Amino acid sequence: MRALCAGLGSAACVAGATPALADTAQLSIGATSQASSLYAYHVAVAQLLNGTLDDVNVSVVETGGGLDNMRRLSEGQVDWGMMAEPDLYEYYKGLGPFEGQPNPDFRTFWTTTPLAYLFVVAADSDVRSVADLDGQAFNGGGRGSGTERASFEALGAMGVEPDWFRTGMSDAVTAFQDRRIVGFTKAGPPAAPDSAILNAQTARDIRLLDWTEEDIAAVQAEYPHFDFMAVEDTPYDTGPMNLRVVFITMGTTKDMPEDTAYNIFRTVAENVDKVAESYGAVAGLDIAQQTVERAQTPLHPGVVRYLREGGHEIPDRLIPPEMQ
Repeated sequence: MRALCAGLGSAACVAGATPALADTAQLSIGATSQASSLYAYHVAVAQLLNGTLDDVNVSVVETGGGLDNMRRLSEGQVDWGMMAEPDLYEYYKGLGPFEGQPNPDFRTFWTTTPLAYLFVVAADSDVRSVADLDGQAFNGGGRGSGTERASFEALGAMGVEPDWFRTGMSDAVTAFQDRRIVGFTKAGPPAAPDSAILNAQTARDIRLLDWTEEDIAAVQAEYPHFDFMAVEDTPYDTGPMNLRVVFITMGTTKDMPEDTAYNIFRTVAENVDKVAESYGAVAGLDIAQQTVERAQTPLHPGVVRYLREGGHEIPDRLIPPEMQ
């Protein structure tokens, strides 16, 4: 599954530094919109690989994000792509919005930084817990987005039914500022301020809702693959709390040759500092350990090989069927 940049129609391709040769694998990354800061990460990875490995030429493809990348990957248009975990797991198993449509050839390539679903409410409201959202006018995220779906699923598992205010994110922030809704869910980094939340704060003080151990147990009873993370603080001075998170994950398929996957993973894992010069969010990240701890979908055999050589203990659930 080696997609040539020229065969991707209107998708924008950012070519690497190495000219294509007959014995060079032409590989492409399904990234995201060029307007996203995450696009810079993929460009930096492509430049690193093209400058380090002699047998690959990697291009970056501008896409619509995770769901678009899953489609492109399943159709052989890209060789790996950016997704969120557990979305990759749901697509692999045929769960949630992919019910009955499993894709057993999908594999985890590597996992990077977390993205939190932040439940924001007005500080002067009576809403002090996730359960208190029951019956309240609340926006679960941009209409039709993965954030909105995650809000529906998590609160549904708890038996909490807000009066859902379904609209785009910009309109939701305006509705919050105008006191038409009590709050909203916004996907954002757990350790850096989010611009939409900062904008909301210009009109109303906010409170972030914590997930109690009881909340987490109720959600994971129905969605055991949903992830939560304890933090000591947030950019909003909340103090310690639990956050519902997903992890930015690179997904590929078992069709990628093992040696190719091994060399790519090794290069990315051992050169995080170089990539961080362009995308600072990964600075200091141990990609090998993060992948072992946070991946939910079976790993590519080339990744398993590298991790075993490094002495990592890999859970049985992450060993792909072709290695069992």
